[in-house]
Amino acid sequence: MENLLEVKNLNVSFLMGKRKIHILKDVSFNIEKNEVLAVIGETGCGKSVTGSAILHLLPENAEVGGSIKYNGIDITNIHENEFRPYRGTEIAAVPQSPSTSLDPLMKVGKQVSECVTDKKYKYGEHKKQLKESIINIFSKLKLPRINEIYDDYPCELSGGMNQRILISMGIVTKPKLLIVDEPTKAIDWALRKEVIEVFQDLKKERRCAMLFITHDIAAAKCVADRIAVMYCGQIVEIGYTNDVLNNPKHPYTKGLIASMPSRGFHVMEGYMPSFADLPIGCRFEPRCSEKTDNCSKYEPQMINIKNGYVKCFRFKL
Repeated sequence: MENLLEVKNLNVSFLMGKRKIHILKDVSFNIEKNEVLAVIGETGCGKSVTGSAILHLLPENAEVGGSIKYNGIDITNIHENEFRPYRGTEIAAVPQSPSTSLDPLMKVGKQVSECVTDKKYKYGEHKKQLKESIINIFSKLKLPRINEIYDDYPCELSGGMNQRILISMGIVTKPKLLIVDEPTKAIDWALRKEVIEVFQDLKKERRCAMLFITHDIAAAKCVADRIAVMYCGQIVEIGYTNDVLNNPKHPYTKGLIASMPSRGFHVMEGYMPSFADLPIGCRFEPRCSEKTDNCSKYEPQMINIKNGYVKCFRFKL
């Protein structure tokens, strides 16, 4: 199939005082039309920075290198005025926290409608059509009291309902690519199941491509076609969901899966290193139980394996 998004050798660094801190290093992946790619990894590994780089939402002290192509057009360093027509229409986002992303003083229906920037929907008959469209989205996302909830404030809704309001804000413009950031974070088990079901339905009905950023491996398993595993600013393994979860290749991927409650909750030893003090060789070497002499001296290359890629010396070119 044709690629909708192609990210190649993406590098992101932040200028902190007089020092440049490198966060993402040579991150490469693609997303086909109608495909869902999940990016999994520990908190702080660079998943959200990747999404923000694609959306041009990094702070002013960020430096971006490499290539980000959307529909064949390089959008890496285009001016904000050129990128604005893409953001929210072609490429939309679902942020991770309703408590910080929703305005507590604005009705939720109004907040969703403000995501539509076409001026014709601000007045008269078109405004009525937009409201009907939003109510229809609320219905498809299984929100209760769809006619009344439009005029509710976030404090009047549950956490799961507010999460679905955020999803409504992401899909109201019918984007071709949806960047979803930690949709199951900070919600309880019952609400988590509801949110996962919403994205499963979106995948089947809307058929928009998604970059599904999550630390929730079980959620990724339910939604994603492929999974990219990120560690300390680098993708260390990428492949089809069943292959990655049932036959992981990279030692870090094995550790992540073993730490799942359903797999015995065997937590990995050690911690991810600081981006300000990275190891010389493989970034996972200090925690790896399968390391060799090369791992502390050299950085492994990404190796093409059957149906995927892995960044580890245990595999040869």
